[in-house]
Amino acid sequence: MNITQTAGDDLAQTLSPREREILSRLPGGGTYDAIARGLGISRHTVDTYMRRIRAKVGAANRTQLVVLALRLEQPHTPVEALQER
Repeated sequence: MNITQTAGDDLAQTLSPREREILSRLPGGGTYDAIARGLGISRHTVDTYMRRIRAKVGAANRTQLVVLALRLEQPHTPVEALQER
């Protein structure tokens, strides 16, 4: 899968429920430490999940993951509209 593909069923099948949960916390400005505290897990565990997510979806950085998370929330929104936020 590639970060530019449509977020939807393919991504839902690619990521585990826990990976989707962690990814969904990024757009609100969630730091890895805040995500870890909110889920009751270590920052190291969040780092591990983020590396796995990036590898699965082909994201180069956190910004691409945030865009992806926003597309999951609004799957029919063009990427350009999300980048203008």
